[in-house]
Amino acid sequence: MENENHTETTMSAAEVAAVLSQTMRDVSERKITLRQAMAVSRIALSLAKVIEVADLNDRVEFIEQTLKRRKSK
Repeated sequence: MENENHTETTMSAAEVAAVLSQTMRDVSERKITLRQAMAVSRIALSLAKVIEVADLNDRVEFIEQTLKRRKSK
């Protein structure tokens, strides 16, 4: 069953970097534990990889579409 209130959100690589930066500050200020920071870091690094792959897929798709248009002319 789909959740009608679900809104899709995406993060940019810059936002992921900001999360990691804030996490480092939080550890240094003892707002969170190193264990919590490591968990955030693992998630953020995985998300950064997903963002990179999605970006590369978009670029490849754009190039393929451009080549198809040129070929059909």
